[in-house]
Amino acid sequence: MDFGNAPKLAAVIGPPPVSRSDVTAHAGSVAVDLPPEKTVQSASAGAAVNVEVRADARDAQSRADGERRARDNAQNNREATRTTDETVERKLIIDPQTRAIVLQKKDPHTGETISQLPDETLLKLRAYSRELSERAREASETQQHQVERTA
Repeated sequence: MDFGNAPKLAAVIGPPPVSRSDVTAHAGSVAVDLPPEKTVQSASAGAAVNVEVRADARDAQSRADGERRARDNAQNNREATRTTDETVERKLIIDPQTRAIVLQKKDPHTGETISQLPDETLLKLRAYSRELSERAREASETQQHQVERTA
């Protein structure tokens, strides 16, 4: 269909496109219909694959280095644990309200509690729960002993 509005093509006036100086035809190249600025050159094949004869020695050295680092890390961890053991006093106590065993870690110099298992909040929750259950049990016992007499 012709709508009468054919686009008008203007001739491009200007310098001719610059051809690439690095594009050269190599033996075995294939001709393409692309302009030179859109073509690519294949990379050279490069050096042949290098087979390292001493790979076993290198791998053994790498394994030995890894094992040495692991030993050093383990030694550092043991020293850190020993330092922590010397600076922290551990105590097992029985909480009087909940009758639960509590592990406390305290600073021996200041007496400040560093950590505690179970947490103080959990102990308070257990004490509150125990108090509620005892009140409910006492209330149920008093209701069972009441005798109603009707005339």
